[in-house]
Amino acid sequence: MREILPHREALTNDVVNAILESIPEFANDARLRSLLAAAATENVSACMHAIALGSRLDTIDAPTAGIEHARILAQREVPITVLLRAYRLGQTRFVEGILELTRESKTDLGTSALDLVRAVALYIDRMSDQVANAYEVERELWVGSKAAQRQHWVGELLGGDNPDIARAEAALRYRLDAWHVAVEAWLPGDQDGAGMLGDFDRAVAILRTATHLRGEYLSVPTDSTQVRIWLSVPDSFSVDPRRLEADLLEAGSPVRLAIGARRRGVAGFRSSADSARKIKSLAVGAGMKAPQVLTHAEVAPMALLTENADEVRTFVAETLGDLASLDPRCRELRETLLVYLESNRSYHVAASRLHVHRNTVHYRVTQAMEQVGGDLGDDTLALQLALSICRWSHQHG
Repeated sequence: MREILPHREALTNDVVNAILESIPEFANDARLRSLLAAAATENVSACMHAIALGSRLDTIDAPTAGIEHARILAQREVPITVLLRAYRLGQTRFVEGILELTRESKTDLGTSALDLVRAVALYIDRMSDQVANAYEVERELWVGSKAAQRQHWVGELLGGDNPDIARAEAALRYRLDAWHVAVEAWLPGDQDGAGMLGDFDRAVAILRTATHLRGEYLSVPTDSTQVRIWLSVPDSFSVDPRRLEADLLEAGSPVRLAIGARRRGVAGFRSSADSARKIKSLAVGAGMKAPQVLTHAEVAPMALLTENADEVRTFVAETLGDLASLDPRCRELRETLLVYLESNRSYHVAASRLHVHRNTVHYRVTQAMEQVGGDLGDDTLALQLALSICRWSHQHG
């Protein structure tokens, strides 16, 4: 098998070219091409020497160039899937090259072709694990460093008296003179934040796909389980919260989203963020009753009230009377009455929404109004508002 060693350089070139042909991210960047060539040279050399000497391949560690290649890819924000695909492509071309060389030179492998394929597969599996770990470690450090800078400039924009807009835009790589929609994204309380970056990356990708956005966005982690996002949106921006919720569910994403109002310019950057924060407060207060996606359009009136908790409690108690009780039965009556009012006082529509018989709706509405201590007149604005507050408030939920 020593006869194959003089062909090491040619086989390395074949491996590199096979990868470059399939992965444009490497082919179009001189630094990445150089690192790829160095990693391939060390990997091919290690494999060929092990094969020639009959050594084990599954005990060799990833070469320094391979680790550095993975680190640079993490810094360039090239997806890890691209890195692992390069190793799979290299594995295929390497095995093909070894088999071609032995066939042409009529060299005895000293082992079966199947054993060779298995040995190389084990080697690549080991290399993939090590470079993937290096990638993830570097990405955490890199994202953390960038996050600190982003948090600084976002803090300046949200609370600074006279922020330097030009420097902020340059640091954030995000234009501030456009329309913005801020989004609060967080993991529910039973999540520990492990794999956080991947969870939020997937959620942002799903959000952008669902809303047909291709423009800029800004993402800033605020702690280990929540991220604040700004989307640069067109005038025609819209979002279907239930469809987005279904997409997140289909993807197995646990991330919850509070989507703020669409606002423009630096002032809009701030006010949309404030809107998203208030909507998140409502969702968190409602606990698991709240949908996975909640938007400004759905709860704008309630969001305006989140800063005055004492006044809200007084308003609810005065408007609903005994119906404001924390008792589960009162909660059921409140929800039925609210759905009935939202359904333009149609027992049939309310029954369909609540999945109960229309007579059940009639009975509950009657009981609810007895608790309120009044009759349903033409003006039910205060009543609906108080009922809606209870729907979203943990204090009355």
